[in-house]
Amino acid sequence: MIKRTKQTKADAIRELMAATPDASPAVIAEAMKKRGFKDTTPQYVSTIKSMDKRKSSGTTRRGELTADDLLAAKDFVRQMGGKARAVEALNNLEKLVG
Repeated sequence: MIKRTKQTKADAIRELMAATPDASPAVIAEAMKKRGFKDTTPQYVSTIKSMDKRKSSGTTRRGELTADDLLAAKDFVRQMGGKARAVEALNNLEKLVG
């Protein structure tokens, strides 16, 4: 296993955001420059912040399907006009999303 000796830029940004949650991305970018991360921009700080927010939002579901999940799937199939069209829609969605 490779040991990481240096802190990543993203981890340093997360550390600063945790220490100063009300700081703007510009302030955090400036603090990052003082820490030696010269190429940190406020936009990059915003990107890290939004990625972390998306990951913690709980929008992804894992585990067993519930009865509510199955009822929602049934409604989706009915709304699409049948199972074949629902499968086709999901396959096309997969191509779009990647």
